[in-house]
Amino acid sequence: MSNSIPEALTSDRSPKQQTDRRRWYALAVVLLPILLIQLNTFMIQVALPSLQNSLHASFSEGQFVVAGYSLGMALALIIGGKLGDMYGRKRMLVIGVAGFTLTAALGGLASDPSVLIAIRIVQGLSTAIIQPQVLSTMQVSFPPQEKALAFGIYGALIGVGFTFGLILGGLLIDWNWFALGWRNVFFFNVPFGVLVLLLLPIIPESRGGQARSIDWSGAILLIAGLFLLIYPLSEGQKRGWPLWTWSCLVLAIPVLLAFIAVEIRKSKQGAVPLVDLSIFKLPSFRVGMITVTVFYSGMFSFFFILSYFLQYGLHYSVQSTSLVFLPISVGSFLSSLVSSGIVRRWGEVVLKIGALVMAVCSFGLIGSLHVGGAELLTMQNMTILLVYGLGLGLAGTPLVNVALSVVPAKNAGTGSGLFTTFTYLANSLGVALIGILFSAVLSKPLAAADLPDFVRAFSVSLTVTGSLAFAAFSCLCLLPKRRV
Repeated sequence: MSNSIPEALTSDRSPKQQTDRRRWYALAVVLLPILLIQLNTFMIQVALPSLQNSLHASFSEGQFVVAGYSLGMALALIIGGKLGDMYGRKRMLVIGVAGFTLTAALGGLASDPSVLIAIRIVQGLSTAIIQPQVLSTMQVSFPPQEKALAFGIYGALIGVGFTFGLILGGLLIDWNWFALGWRNVFFFNVPFGVLVLLLLPIIPESRGGQARSIDWSGAILLIAGLFLLIYPLSEGQKRGWPLWTWSCLVLAIPVLLAFIAVEIRKSKQGAVPLVDLSIFKLPSFRVGMITVTVFYSGMFSFFFILSYFLQYGLHYSVQSTSLVFLPISVGSFLSSLVSSGIVRRWGEVVLKIGALVMAVCSFGLIGSLHVGGAELLTMQNMTILLVYGLGLGLAGTPLVNVALSVVPAKNAGTGSGLFTTFTYLANSLGVALIGILFSAVLSKPLAAADLPDFVRAFSVSLTVTGSLAFAAFSCLCLLPKRRV
């Protein structure tokens, strides 16, 4: 298998492209859209209360401003990756960034909640075009020995966007430039997006498969199946899990199985399917996707339950909440930058150590809460969160390279789309399940619960996130050995 990796990575690139000195400048440019997306995601979350009050939006409308964006993104990630393979990744990146920038401007001008929700769904679709192009462009632009460093920088930037998105969102609301309030959060993205568009020409064009048409039957089945799966997961907790949410989840299974059957049939007939399922025959990719699902389910659950505990249990402000998350982001940023060198020297055992560190920190935080009190803005708890972030960078950042490095360059967009889709599914699934557990253990309405109730529910939830981190460690042990 180790001999096939270099071929897969260089099948549609020339040696000149591999050694092009501009590839690192191109990396800096191609990562800017990811920073744009990350900042936007977390700034909107901070601005949501102000947005709801200004537009007189109901709670469900306010939540769907966030959920609509996520839903639009999740439904089209694989299709976005496929379009990049077919028509050129640089071209689709330009289209995606232009769409994102335009919808940011329209979002800042919106005066009706329904209109804003529609704009956010389209913005999510634009993001679905952007993200696979970034990962696949990185995958085909660097020789194997440089990929780990490139993906390490990518992981570090994710941490930066997370932290500064929360902080910047709060600052923009507080500064209230031109008395625009929450609209500044949307308008901030416009000049940033224009700058990215001006810089994108430096990125080399690349593409994969030769097909010039989309497998629409597969696309329809995939979109329908993902919608039936993701929408109830994202809305069920807020709506009390009515019968329709469970019906959708059950119906998603046969629809997704039908999608798989259609793709297999098209491959056997010699047609070009939407998703070349043969990439799941690659052990590293197959086990990598399982690991991604388990790992990110635990990570996103940890973030969600920590934020829930801070805001509802401890009644922290947005600024105080961002301070608690700061050591996680700093730790993740630092370890992401050095993870490539450490993995190159010590191998994939580094990922296992990172997952174990995250598990230990989850359980350590439980002990600290019960021994030292519920306050999280203490040196002891901030240290635990910093170490958790260090483990996150060691495990999460190299995982991208481990899962995608064996994907043939002609399918780079599809592989990147699948990776991002599995990540988002893990997010939805983890948050939904941990939300159910937290509410069940709390056993009271949020307004009626006392701090000891929140500590108990938070502790039980942390036990699950720690167990998921340990499960991710077990999955990493199943990854086939390969050359580093």
